[in-house]
Amino acid sequence: MSNLLFWERFKTDPQAKAAYELKLKILSAIREFFIAKGLLEVEAPILQKALIPESYLEIFHTEETRKTLEGTQVEKRYLLTSPESFQKKLLAAGFGSNFAITKSFRNAEPVSGKHLTEFSMLEWYEIGSNYEDVMKTTEELFLFVAKKIKADPTKVQFGKDTVNISAPWKRLSMRDAFLKTTHIDLEDTWNTVTKQFSKGKLAEQIQKKDLPINITEESTWEELFNQLFLIYVEPNLDRENPVILYDFPSELSPLAKARRGIKIKDALWAERFEVMIAGLELCDTYTENIDAVKQVAAFKREEQSIKEKGKMTYPSDESFIKALAAGIPECSGNALGIDRLVMFFGDLKDIDIFDFS
Repeated sequence: MSNLLFWERFKTDPQAKAAYELKLKILSAIREFFIAKGLLEVEAPILQKALIPESYLEIFHTEETRKTLEGTQVEKRYLLTSPESFQKKLLAAGFGSNFAITKSFRNAEPVSGKHLTEFSMLEWYEIGSNYEDVMKTTEELFLFVAKKIKADPTKVQFGKDTVNISAPWKRLSMRDAFLKTTHIDLEDTWNTVTKQFSKGKLAEQIQKKDLPINITEESTWEELFNQLFLIYVEPNLDRENPVILYDFPSELSPLAKARRGIKIKDALWAERFEVMIAGLELCDTYTENIDAVKQVAAFKREEQSIKEKGKMTYPSDESFIKALAAGIPECSGNALGIDRLVMFFGDLKDIDIFDFS
């Protein structure tokens, strides 16, 4: 990326200016799409007193200083990682289906051309829906945006790939994706006593299949899963069509509604999907868990994992649990990275083009 300031890049680099203009058009199209569907646009606060505990994230923190008659009041604040909890609290308060377009912040992101520490996020919640309903909404959204910005809305050139975004998109379960590429049935790595996926069982399967995965004493089941996914599953996904990869391991999806396994009738899988297009992950969707008791248990697991990983601890959003206990309607939500969406439609190689800091 050039050392020029972003406004200097806009004056000297036509691609940078065009990318930002495309982002503005796509933001307008997103708003038009959801308003036409009857969703309410809401605004989430960036500074938070507490966050949903998510062990895979690193967070930003700061201090808020306020002047009072008694002196100075200082409290810790945390930058928004997603508008999810705020939107669900609005559901508990009686607001209907809604969407938010906001800046989100995640620290320690990899330098990959696909990650920013400050990025634009779209998140929406549809009352009375599940993740299968949101699959259809996501297809509709992409086609709506494409029609606003492209002469041929069904074909998108992204790098070397020509992607056909006509609906319906391909659907592939995580279990089938692993079976197809690694010949490992993830249900065989479930411990029926602890009700969790087992590192030992997965390591045994890896060795049995003679897969070159690095296994150490410190390795966790999640780390081995991620290695297999990145080496075998992701590179072998269809690049000519969007792929909806669904039913993620439940313990990797603490906010999603769980579903039973195929062979083992425990809550192995979560009603969650991601959209993968030509190697680019675009969004992450759940049928939302609205059970406060189950959510408390998931929070505790995530808090423990944060401590075990040596990450910064922070207050968990207890008001979110209270909102669940008060009752929110059955719903499904999707979180979509807008900068990546612009990368895809604009055939951009590097997300850093949107780093305006």
